[in-house]
Amino acid sequence: MGSRWSVETVMAAAPDSASQVAGRKLARPGPWSSIGGSDGLLWGECQGSGKTPYRVTVDTGTRRYQCSCPSRKFPCKHALALLFLWAEDRVDASGEIAGYAQDFADRGRPAAGGPAPPAPAAVREQTPAQQAAAAARAAQRDQRVEDGLAELDRWLADQVAGGLARAAQDPYGWAEPTAARMVDAQAPGVAARLRRLPAVIASGAGWPGRLLDELALLHLLARGYRQRAGLPADLVATVRDHVGFTVPRADVLAGPAVRDHWVVVGFRDLDTETVSTRRVWLHGRVSGRWAQVLFFAAGGAALDSSLVPATVLDADLHFYPGRAGLRAAVGTGHAEPVALTGWRPATDTVATAADAWAAALAADPWQHQIPVVLRGRIDHDGRGWSCTDPAGASVRVHGTELDLWRLYALTAEATARGPLDVVGEWSAAGFRPASVVLDGQLVVL
Repeated sequence: MGSRWSVETVMAAAPDSASQVAGRKLARPGPWSSIGGSDGLLWGECQGSGKTPYRVTVDTGTRRYQCSCPSRKFPCKHALALLFLWAEDRVDASGEIAGYAQDFADRGRPAAGGPAPPAPAAVREQTPAQQAAAAARAAQRDQRVEDGLAELDRWLADQVAGGLARAAQDPYGWAEPTAARMVDAQAPGVAARLRRLPAVIASGAGWPGRLLDELALLHLLARGYRQRAGLPADLVATVRDHVGFTVPRADVLAGPAVRDHWVVVGFRDLDTETVSTRRVWLHGRVSGRWAQVLFFAAGGAALDSSLVPATVLDADLHFYPGRAGLRAAVGTGHAEPVALTGWRPATDTVATAADAWAAALAADPWQHQIPVVLRGRIDHDGRGWSCTDPAGASVRVHGTELDLWRLYALTAEATARGPLDVVGEWSAAGFRPASVVLDGQLVVL
């Protein structure tokens, strides 16, 4: 069998993060049968929701994929799952090659005296008929989303007309049916926003106002999608992103690269019942640009830890479309990461950070946070935590108790040096610290 791929190589082959997660969820023996491998060729049958299992074949040598499922992604989640199993040495290399796999392998071989096989990155197995079918499925999804968001808009109007007090009686029972409907409508981003509403209701005094803000954003998203034909391209990309459309990672990597020495300033992990997400912030030492790299894992799998805080990565980043301009995919690395030294980033005051947040919301009203480096003093009193900048302006600070007390201790140690430079996330909730810059080095909380 050919040289075995690592799990990281399989992750890199996925067209997007959603496919990575879906492939990991299927990488277990349960749905698979007649699985095997020989000389870099992998095959197996994966049971889906229908009676007939999908036949999957992967030629790891030429990076060619074939699956009988209707997915328009290449490789699809079934091919990725088969690769994950192989990467983890769970594919038996013995046995006779399945007929459909042999046919696939034969089609990829050059004829005698013919040209060499195409480069792996250029190989696509979509036929014109498949391309037409993919276009039809995309149009069908657009219509489903539009119908679903029209239904959402009617539900929003009912909630406002009927009053929000009833939502507090059973917050989860109130939001979940509509969230499930949005999943059916293939608008997972909208479903996720709806599933965060019970937490808003439980957020304490003033929750009706905050809930109304969230409902207004959902209405704006539904309206934006309905009127997308008249919007500029970057705003359409922003709306589609928040609705839940994904952009294939391969398409992002095919776009312009921004090379810089990227400082990994911190990360935050978020867990749901099915998927874990790691949000990593990077800052370009030369360009001063911020970037956010997301990693996903499902089924209890470990999150990617290749980006280590307090290190510098000489690499190309490719940014996803949209007005926020923050999410990026890591492309070519030009050197091994090194430890961070001598870093003195430009800092914000409370006023400039608030202005940056206002500008960010004007461009993308649905985003949740932006990164900032805030210079100030950390205080704690009976009203809670705060950060006060040299001009005397303050902002509420939030986070885990452990992080905040550690930050407070660093403040006490650095009193003689003056205000601290604290890296963190600015949002409607205030400022959430992630790390501190001390003597040109980064101390991660």
